[in-house]
Order: sequence, then C-alpha cells, then structure tokens
Amino acid sequence: IKVWDLSGRSGQTELYEILDKEVKKYNPDINVVLVEYENEAYKTQIQLALNGNDGPDVFFNWFGEDSARLARAGLAMDLTDYKNMEGGYGNFISEAWQNAGAVDGKIYGVAIKAVSKYFYYDPAFFDQHNLSVPTTFNELLDTCRSIRAIDSSIVPWPMGNSERWKLNHVITMLNQRVVGAENTKADYALTAPDDELFTNPKYVEAWQKVVDLNENCFNDAPNATHPDLTRSMFAEQISPMMYCGTWCGGIFASEGFTDFKMFRFPRVEGGADDGTVGFLVAEGLQVSAKTEHPEAAALVASLNVSDDMALADAEMRGSLISNAAKIDQMKDAPHWFTFYVNDIADKSAHVNVL
Repeated sequence: IKVWDLSGRSGQTELYEILDKEVKKYNPDINVVLVEYENEAYKTQIQLALNGNDGPDVFFNWFGEDSARLARAGLAMDLTDYKNMEGGYGNFISEAWQNAGAVDGKIYGVAIKAVSKYFYYDPAFFDQHNLSVPTTFNELLDTCRSIRAIDSSIVPWPMGNSERWKLNHVITMLNQRVVGAENTKADYALTAPDDELFTNPKYVEAWQKVVDLNENCFNDAPNATHPDLTRSMFAEQISPMMYCGTWCGGIFASEGFTDFKMFRFPRVEGGADDGTVGFLVAEGLQVSAKTEHPEAAALVASLNVSDDMALADAEMRGSLISNAAKIDQMKDAPHWFTFYVNDIADKSAHVNVL
C-alpha cells in the first residue's frame, strides 16, 4: 500500500516503520510504502496523481474544503463502511473526530491530528532588550522596529515563502482578525456570486497589513527564501521570533534550541475578533477511489489512529492526536506540547483557512 505524505516532519520515517508493523498484525501480506513530498510540490503532484493511474493508495490531506473537494470529484473513496471493521477507525476515534472527514453524511478521511500555528520567540533575547510580547498587531510592528533598531542586520521575523502556504497562513489570520469568519466563509468556498467574491473592503485593510509586515519584519526576498532556512534562522537564534506550526517545536528542538516560548497571533485593533479565535486545521489520510486494494488501504489509514499509533505519533512527531486514549503515558512531554494542548482548549473558535 503506497502512502503519500509531506516531508520534513521529525520522526516520520520511524513512525511509518511502526505503522508497517502494526498493519502486519492484522494482515501480514500488507507492506506500507512511504513516499514523501515537500508541501507545495505535494499539492500539485497529488492532484495529477489522483486523476491519473499511478497515484497513491492512501494520501495525506488537510481536512475541510481540500478533502471535501476530492470527495465530491469522486477521487477519494467513501470509508463509511470500513468504520467498524477489525482495525477500523471507528474503534479508535470519537464521532466528532470521525466527522472531521465527513462530506454529505459519509466519511471520506480518517482524521489523525490537528495542527495550529503560533509565534515562537526567544525569551532570552526579549529579556535582554526589554521587549514585551505583543498583544496587538501594532505592537507586533513596533516589536519588529525595535529589533531593527537594536541591530539592523537582524531579521525580526524570517519569512520563507518560496512555498506559498507560509504567507497564505499569515493572510488567513489577518483576514480573520480584520474581516472575520462570517464574512470570509462564502469567499473561501467560492459560493458567493462571482461579482461579489472578495469585494469586502476590509480585505484591502487586511492585505495592507501584509505590506506593513514586509516593510518592518520580514527578510529581503521572502518569495525566494525556503521555509527550512527560516526555521534554522530561529533555531540558531539568528532571528528572535517567527510564525510557525505546531510541528515546528520538535524541529527547533532537533536543531538544538528548546528554550523558546509561544504567543498567539495578535488581535488587530478595531478588527472583527478579540484575538481568541485560533488557527486550527484537522489533518489525516484519505484513500484513493482508484486503489486496487480498498480494504487494505482503509486498514492502513485506520490504524494510524489506533491507541498505540496515536501515542507514537504524539511522541515522535509531536502531533496533537485525535485519539488521546494513551496520552497520559506520553513520556517526558516537552513544554511546547503542553502549551499547544492547553492553548487550543482555550480558543473560542477556529479560523477559516484560505
């Protein structure tokens, strides 16, 4: 069974080796073969592969409109009937998590985890230079300006947008903070009339703030900078803060930096929300409608959320898992993981992702 997933995740190769062993407990004839792609390349390749004849059996996807679109196009397999089979996902995750992969009442994906995003910062640098954690967008800009004043060679917030999703997530948060979820929903789903799509003048205000960030916070040529470089700039304490996902804590730690802290994307003065709405996206696995081994593929997708696999995922990739049955057995949970779990529980709602 060929599984496609994103590359660059700490501990992922070892995790799939454990999955292969887990699957063989149910069917020794199944071999799990992992194929990895970088984020932007993946988005292109998966569309081509699913429409062709040489695609994966099982594939990673972001749940929501991305996964629903494939279901409606007949490219993702309906997994509803595999829910309660031996090793089926219904044995391991709650109905609410199951419904994260639902489209029109049927299940088209197994939700494995959720991801969120935060600002990571270097508290030693902030303390040394008497900088405060910003709570508003204007304070964020002032923090960037203060860092530039300390040393003009320091990039306050490195932006690696050679893979366009990096800045897209910033725009997502600014749209949420300025325009608001109710006003972006129809635009993002393209369900508004064509002559009304993205015509809310608040979008101009939100996107002007991207320009402000580029002028005050980002490095030169962000569109030519790879995300891996910017993560290393923070991990090596070259830059004192950056906006990154919940997968980043483990990456920073693997590069030797663990003394970081986090804060939420600040609220925008006069904006649509109070800053308590957070970035959160369910992620998981779908099965290609063209797989020649539907039951085996459904089993591979399902066993990613077994009790043992979920615990291994939390420990090895730092994932915010959908099956928390054994989370109390997690050994030496790092401080950033504890922060994620507690902060996500405290958010008032979850943002629509552009």
